[in-house]
Amino acid sequence: MVAGTEAMNLSKDLFLKFLRAVLFGEKLDASDFAEADWKSIFQLADEQTVSALLLDGMSLLSSECITIPLGDKLKRIATMQRIEQMNRLHRKVIVKIDQALKSEGIPVVFMKGQTTALRYPNPLHRTPGDIDFVVNPKDFKKTMEVLEKIGKVDHGLVHEHHGMAWVDGVTVEPHYKVHNYQSPSTDYAMQEMFASVFPSELSSADMDGYAVPVFPPTFESVFLISHMVNHIYEEGLGLRQVIDYAMFLSSCADKIGWLQHHEYLHQMRMERAWRIFTCICVDYLGMSLPSQVESFSHQEKMWAEKMMTDIMRVGNFGRGEYVFHHRGFEDAFNNYCWVVKRCWNLDFVCPSEARWWIISKVKRFFWKKSIKK
Repeated sequence: MVAGTEAMNLSKDLFLKFLRAVLFGEKLDASDFAEADWKSIFQLADEQTVSALLLDGMSLLSSECITIPLGDKLKRIATMQRIEQMNRLHRKVIVKIDQALKSEGIPVVFMKGQTTALRYPNPLHRTPGDIDFVVNPKDFKKTMEVLEKIGKVDHGLVHEHHGMAWVDGVTVEPHYKVHNYQSPSTDYAMQEMFASVFPSELSSADMDGYAVPVFPPTFESVFLISHMVNHIYEEGLGLRQVIDYAMFLSSCADKIGWLQHHEYLHQMRMERAWRIFTCICVDYLGMSLPSQVESFSHQEKMWAEKMMTDIMRVGNFGRGEYVFHHRGFEDAFNNYCWVVKRCWNLDFVCPSEARWWIISKVKRFFWKKSIKK
């Protein structure tokens, strides 16, 4: 028997072996799983929101290697089937939204979610979240009216860069701003970059025979990096987002304009973040290093190890450690303390955003308070 910290480390190691096998074809050795703590491995998959990928990995082992009760196995299979059903529904809703907006002459681009899932070995096995898309600010009001015709809209729930709607039971986030960044210069840089590609330079992705408008590869790479940075300093970064980037980079490295890519990262002050995330993709997820990317320094590997330790402990949206609540001042204070601690401990990933997060969370909290008075 393996106990304590050693057992948890073994579970993490086996969990990552499964992911590397599914994503990039690493061979599994059945003897490695003789003392597997399946409950811990399943918990890790849930915290990282990659439960269907774990089952894909387990399917590569003989049934004799997997010693779990039949009831638990059936529950996991049922969860995977629900994920597949949800993904099929999301795809249909994306097409429905795109057609509705196009009929009104509204340019749109879809991001994250199903657009990244298309690069997975089995696109239906990425755990879905919301459907996110961006329109021009001038088209936002009309967009909400269109969504109201095909679903439901909460006109009173408009965040600092997106609204909220529901179409066929799926949560939809229509953005009037591609994303919100804490450092003013970083935010300005991203909005300028987005304006340079939207809508004239968009790419398209085949989704069940329908051409869905998506970001061009160079911009998408920088956007996915910046999205992970946002997750780090707020509610926690999970492996799902890192896997999204690994699958993107392994598929699209030859399509990226690398000089433009480096310039974008420089403007966003996220060169180091990109190096750290790419190092994690290579060293922990088994992605081959693209020929366009230089080998990692000892310092970058140390940063990647520290970041990976946080990812494995905290999980997606803090599932493994702390989940945000919004029930009053005490929750707001606790949430703020959580953010400050993360900004302090993980400042090395993107120093400019980490420092501005501390300022912006105070401003945002008191701004919301003043609105309620």
